[in-house]
Amino acid sequence: METRELGYLLALMRFPKFGPVRLAKMRGFFVSTEAAFRANADELRNAELDPKTIEQFISIREKLSPEKELELLVRSGAKVVPFTDPEYPELLKEIYDPPAALFVRGKLPRQNSVKLSVVGSRKVSSYGIRVIENLIEPIANAGVTIVSGLALGSDALAHRATLKVRGTTVAILGSGVNNENIFPSENRRLAFEIIENGGAVISEFPIGAPPLKQNFPIRNRVIAGLAHGTLIIEAAKTSGSLITARAALEAGREVFAVPGPIDSLTSEGTNQLLKSGAHVATEANDILSILGLATSNERPTAEPVVRSQRQHLPGSAAEAELLKILSNEPIHIDDLARALNKNISEISHVLTLMEMKGSARHL
Repeated sequence: METRELGYLLALMRFPKFGPVRLAKMRGFFVSTEAAFRANADELRNAELDPKTIEQFISIREKLSPEKELELLVRSGAKVVPFTDPEYPELLKEIYDPPAALFVRGKLPRQNSVKLSVVGSRKVSSYGIRVIENLIEPIANAGVTIVSGLALGSDALAHRATLKVRGTTVAILGSGVNNENIFPSENRRLAFEIIENGGAVISEFPIGAPPLKQNFPIRNRVIAGLAHGTLIIEAAKTSGSLITARAALEAGREVFAVPGPIDSLTSEGTNQLLKSGAHVATEANDILSILGLATSNERPTAEPVVRSQRQHLPGSAAEAELLKILSNEPIHIDDLARALNKNISEISHVLTLMEMKGSARHL
């Protein structure tokens, strides 16, 4: 993409209401990002944008500066990889709402490399620490690129375990990739080490974007979408890691979970995932074999298991409540939460388990 066009793309991405889905519609309708940026209300309406978004964009447009965006990009030391760039990860293109562009510091992993996302508890237990050492080091040593979120706890340990064996790891942020906004600040040095050792720090959020709470569930789909499979080390019942597991399922990727003590709160989520059909991961080869990297002579297939068509019975009271509401017609998760008077994280957790059983499907 030419520099001028890139500047207009960055300016469009700065407008909060232009998320991946709206930007994809605009990309398909307008001949250039400049044309999209300068479009009048009728043209934006023809691009299937709603009236309120159009009004807000036109009112704020004069405050958006393509030139300033390019200056910020240069100062940050990052590069931008638009969706249309050959370097844009092919795996990520397959998800429902791939980012319009990625801000990258370091080197994107090769398109044909095998990638595994690793997520878990921020308050990782001593058991979780041992699991990460025992699983991630041999997996990274086998040439698998490890993708995680740079968070405290399991994420940071997975990155460090990979670096320990001189493997490649990628950190996906919920903020801008510029030094000042890398979050958490305690892991900024780790981010630099990842870059220095041939990996990358990546975000879909513009340069200077703060680490807002709502950004992290959004970035979880990128963590899952960049990889062939997702490994959950530890997860409580309503852990954000289960959002990543659900995103992996929605993208048709493999989901692995580590079994944990039955009395451990940080293993409730992973144990439930296993009951619902996730692959058991107790040693590195459990994962390598599914990813097609088994050490045995017979190369195993990575094809997903075909689920039976039998009637799905609810596994809990929460599932039973959801099954009463769900039908063949799509319903938004916000509407489900309102109907059941529960928060979205609770609903998301139950839906993840139901998707693994095949009793619910994301559209």
